[in-house]
Amino acid sequence: MDAGEPPSRPPLLRRYALFSLASTGADFAFGAVFITVLLGRGLEPAVLGTMVAVSTLFGLAAEAPSGALGDRYGHRRLLSVGLVVWGAGFALFGWADALAVTMVGATLWAVGYHLYSGALTALVVNRVGVHDRTARVARVTRWGQVASRLGGVAGAASVLVAGTWLSADLLILAAGVLLVGLGLAAPLVFPRSPGRPDVSVAGLLKESVTALAGRRYVPLVALVLFSTPGKVVLVICWQPLVAREYGGDVRFNGLVLLGMTLALAVGAACSRFVDPRNPHLWAPLTALATTVPLFLVAWDVLPLLVGLVVAEFLLGLAQALFVAWEHLMYSDEARNTLFSVMSFLGLAVIGATYAVFGWAWDAWGLESAMVAVLAFSAAGSLAVVPLALAFPESRRFFDPREKARADISEESVD
Repeated sequence: MDAGEPPSRPPLLRRYALFSLASTGADFAFGAVFITVLLGRGLEPAVLGTMVAVSTLFGLAAEAPSGALGDRYGHRRLLSVGLVVWGAGFALFGWADALAVTMVGATLWAVGYHLYSGALTALVVNRVGVHDRTARVARVTRWGQVASRLGGVAGAASVLVAGTWLSADLLILAAGVLLVGLGLAAPLVFPRSPGRPDVSVAGLLKESVTALAGRRYVPLVALVLFSTPGKVVLVICWQPLVAREYGGDVRFNGLVLLGMTLALAVGAACSRFVDPRNPHLWAPLTALATTVPLFLVAWDVLPLLVGLVVAEFLLGLAQALFVAWEHLMYSDEARNTLFSVMSFLGLAVIGATYAVFGWAWDAWGLESAMVAVLAFSAAGSLAVVPLALAFPESRRFFDPREKARADISEESVD
């Protein structure tokens, strides 16, 4: 993957892992304290909720076209711009006290993050080539997943350590400076990635939406629709469950989160022991397995902390396998766009799940709501396996040689 680069330069995979770890660490450091900062500035909960909702909408608006911008203008360029905008948003958020300036910072944060998402992996995977492609793509995505999970651990730990001598505002400002530094370094660290100037952003979006609506991607789309609600249940429920059983000490929450994030990283690392040639089997089955410990927790069969750690381990494994499946299917020419469109779909499912789960929690209680949504997620994830077997084209990975042969054929006709 890095043949031809100077020997003094670290391997591309290592640079990829370091950028994934550092950017996720900055994100987790921000996420651990930003609500505290907003409340400390005197924001009412209603205003706070509105601010987060508005910034999220801006992020969603940026997510869909972001991948097309990367595929058209080059992934390295989008990676650099996304990191700088994301970091500038954090820095502005941490530095400013005024509500209007804080809102601008929150908007830049959301837009920059969604510009960044997908660009780094697309840049690296597109350089894999054809030799032993399946195993190498799985390795790249596994490294990215493990590094980002460890970045979450580092971010949470940095708040625990640096939070004793830095204010929350300064922690956010430092995270922003780190991201801006990564963005400025990206053109020096990563190889140039050619874009597709002959195709418009709208054309790339239309091309990718049409592809994802076709038979080839039916099982992959179905897995996003069905597995995402199970993940949302874990995100929503762990804090109220821990608070009810162990009290509301946020320091204990931090320790639980560290344990869960470590389990997530270990799960992603263990994806190396799963055959990457059959992600259509293993990704849905591990997504189904993620719901099992949560069912047992809801039925009071499994101790809460054990159930949360096991669920996070299985989630890390399932996510790593799903991301590998995605990038084995996506073409090099539209990789970033396909990723962004799929991410947009996932975000829409997350929003819908939050709304439905909130209603069910209020109507039936926490455990009953968990069981209902988890049952939907488990049954749907299991159904993806026969769906993949019914659509043989959904098990055919992208092969750059086919594109090359097609281009040669077109030239011979011309």
